[in-house]
Amino acid sequence: MVAQGVLAALSGDPRNDARWLDLPCGPAVSCVRVNELTLHPEITGTGEPVELLTGQIQVHVPFPTGPYTALFTLDTAAMDYWGEFCEMTAAILRTLSFEEPADEPTG
Repeated sequence: MVAQGVLAALSGDPRNDARWLDLPCGPAVSCVRVNELTLHPEITGTGEPVELLTGQIQVHVPFPTGPYTALFTLDTAAMDYWGEFCEMTAAILRTLSFEEPADEPTG
């Protein structure tokens, strides 16, 4: 139910690409956004304004046992590596678990 509310809230902004995710640990919502920023001439090396493309991946993962949500965020201006960042984020998310780790045998 929490993930449905997050999806509805994020989908209200047309700049967001909000999607439902079925992760091994349960439902989640991803939100991807690409922004174009203008860097002012005072901070660029050329003295001219520069357009900078940035990307953000956010994944909201509600805890199944309580009123908490884990939020994973990746922000980057290195858009040449966007595909790799998406793959790494997906790999991390596939490892999430809300189960207690099994006790290691002693001795």
